[in-house]
Amino acid sequence: MAGQSFHAFLSMGGDGVYVWPAYGFAALVMIGLVIASLYRLRRTEAALRVLEASDDRRRDRRARRAARGAGTATSATEPGVGSHAVGSGSVGNDA
Repeated sequence: MAGQSFHAFLSMGGDGVYVWPAYGFAALVMIGLVIASLYRLRRTEAALRVLEASDDRRRDRRARRAARGAGTATSATEPGVGSHAVGSGSVGNDA
């Protein structure tokens, strides 16, 4: 009797031929999505490690340059250099 109920469950009243392949296809798609996500995660992490390493090297070069050039004229990239303060009277004051 247990064998008959299991067979009835698998056949699903004659629709099992359509239902089980659909479940199998859905399972394959979900497994594929997990694999693709893990692959993309690993690629993205590797790219991030490369970018972080290059940023560290760039930061080290800037620190060495700053240490060598300490005490010299200020850089044009520093805030406030080459710009006029608001209300300084440099533009628009005729009085």
